[in-house]
Amino acid sequence: MKKRVLIIDDDNELQEVFPLMFQHKEYELKALLNIQDIDQILADFKPDLILLDIWIGKVDGRVVCNYLKSHQQTVNIPIILISAVKIDIDDVHCTPDAILHKPFEMDELIELMDELLHTS
Repeated sequence: MKKRVLIIDDDNELQEVFPLMFQHKEYELKALLNIQDIDQILADFKPDLILLDIWIGKVDGRVVCNYLKSHQQTVNIPIILISAVKIDIDDVHCTPDAILHKPFEMDELIELMDELLHTS
């Protein structure tokens, strides 16, 4: 069964690269450029993992992370917070399962995702 990965990132170029990065993996991807209708999308798609940019337009991804980690339906979904700014997990003021700094290597992301999804 394919693992479902929700990608929330407003970077159009990265959105185009993600499907290429995962073409050899057993992942079903859904990409969002914003968090509009996030609750409905989560209910319909039921992701196994979320890649979340720290800045989604003017929305702080850390607030979104806290929102997701505070709801029973999404608390156990691993979240990888993606940031172009060097931050430490103790300084993010949210509870992601991991932080990945841009630019990152494809293998680094896939290894982290496999670890969080227990597919390695």
